Amino acid sequence: MVELNKALFCNLGDRSVDGYFIFNCTAQNFSYLNKSISNIWELGLDEIMANPRLLAEQVHTEDLTHVISCYQECVEEDGTEKKYEFRLLFADREKYVRVIVFVVADGGVKYLVGTVEDTTVMRHNKIHIEQINARKNITLEVLAHDLKEPLGMMKLTASSMEDGIAQTGDEQMMNSLAFIKEMCERNLLLVRSMINREFLKSSIVEIGKERADLVWELRDVVRFYKRSKLGKMKNIKFTSAAEHIYLRLDSMKFLQVINNLISNAIKFTADYGNITLHAEEYESTVLITVADDGIGIPEELQAGLFNHLPETLRPGLKGEESGGFGMGIIKAIVDLHRGKIWFKSKIGVGTTFYIELPK
Repeated sequence: MVELNKALFCNLGDRSVDGYFIFNCTAQNFSYLNKSISNIWELGLDEIMANPRLLAEQVHTEDLTHVISCYQECVEEDGTEKKYEFRLLFADREKYVRVIVFVVADGGVKYLVGTVEDTTVMRHNKIHIEQINARKNITLEVLAHDLKEPLGMMKLTASSMEDGIAQTGDEQMMNSLAFIKEMCERNLLLVRSMINREFLKSSIVEIGKERADLVWELRDVVRFYKRSKLGKMKNIKFTSAAEHIYLRLDSMKFLQVINNLISNAIKFTADYGNITLHAEEYESTVLITVADDGIGIPEELQAGLFNHLPETLRPGLKGEESGGFGMGIIKAIVDLHRGKIWFKSKIGVGTTFYIELPK
């Protein structure tokens, strides 16, 4: 445990736009607060110094249990820097704050010393970017599905015209039909390669986990699918055992996992079939399931499903191609979250994927 140079710390705090604090764990009061703490909590410094519990009263009700457990963790453990994020709730808005705190000793007394940063703008921007990224990936899947049928019909029509035109000996028309067929095939491959490339990006970048509301994230993905043409051809729904489930994850990458599982379910489920996403919270884990009543996975393909094996690849019910690496990357991203993934499947009955993540 390091010693506290209080004068230097307070000098830094008096000059900083971030909040600086020193909290006496024994006396349960603040030895030091800078002006920025007052600005972030929108309370007077004298009020906070006189009654530190006022800070807790501003914490969002959904995050209060989380904040209490964070405080207990800090008091019980020594020497390790801790970082936490939670929300403050005001009458017309909420704020996100990030606290960096560690334990120091001064004259045998234990203190919590740290800084507070208002991350509201950064957090809102991150949420917005995650929404855009998730919707972009879904849009690519929808685009691939919607383009395959008309481009396939164009290619088939061009092929059927070739025999008749070949008899006329019109070389220019034959070349034009060949060009149409080639362009149809090329554009189908282009869209699929874009999807594959985007999913590959999700696995090669290190994850950055932050506290997130899993229910909100999953509901937003399903809502976007249901608004698309694909959603009108399948019965896609989301259920949850709780209104909010909070855990630490890299939302952008994990939503790509969910997007890929839903996309696969769509490929192997007949029109107007059922696809269900469900979230269940336990004491130390969260279980997410993606279930469908599609054609199922043949038993001989199940063992190598997460291992990039070529023999596990198969086209969807409407001829949708497989990228050949999706399941391997799904498992890699789940592993990076220290989670587990497995599945159960029966031919003609359907498939259910299970993802278990630590809280």
